[in-house]
Amino acid sequence: MVKAKELIYNDNKKKLWVELTLLYILLPGTIALDILPVPLMVILFIMGVSVFLFLRYDRNYDPSLYINLQKGRKYIPQVLLFFLGAAAIMSLLTWLIMPERMFYLARHDPIMLLMISIFYPIFSVIPQGLAYRSLLFHRYGKLFSNRYQLILVSALLFSYGHILYRNWLVLLLTFVAGLVFAYRYYQTKSLMVSIIEHGLYGVWLFASGLGFYFVSSFVE
Repeated sequence: MVKAKELIYNDNKKKLWVELTLLYILLPGTIALDILPVPLMVILFIMGVSVFLFLRYDRNYDPSLYINLQKGRKYIPQVLLFFLGAAAIMSLLTWLIMPERMFYLARHDPIMLLMISIFYPIFSVIPQGLAYRSLLFHRYGKLFSNRYQLILVSALLFSYGHILYRNWLVLLLTFVAGLVFAYRYYQTKSLMVSIIEHGLYGVWLFASGLGFYFVSSFVE
């Protein structure tokens, strides 16, 4: 049992590169190619639980980074200010690209929008935060020479993780958002603050109408 744990948590750089490639490149690729015929929400749930358990038994991981509101709360006003700007940009994009979809759920299916607002942060934002911020920064941060590289890599992998939607706008939006979320996690050392910001952006994405591009059933 001890040897198995030592093997799992071994931080040899070659092993870390292999893990990173498998988790953040090959896994999203298999999902995009329908090689792994499992519903996305199931994959996200399994990913979230797996990452949480991995970090739970990693003696080098500081669990205070999950919350850390002592440091993170002072950045909440900044988070809200950034969100207001992002919400305006997302609304403008919706109006320019597909005006017929603007605030579609609010106008036609407010119950669905309410359900998204409740369950999207739980079953999508939290698992992604654990994988692309908590795990990536903690376990694979040592592979990169400085914080700027790590933030950039986090954003690139976060964007690539959305390749299954097969849309350049989705990749662009998630790359920009990935930069914001990764920087916020680095800045606050609080996964909760990063999750709050991610949740705000995600819910507004669906509220504004751009969420149409983020629903796998609409992928052509």
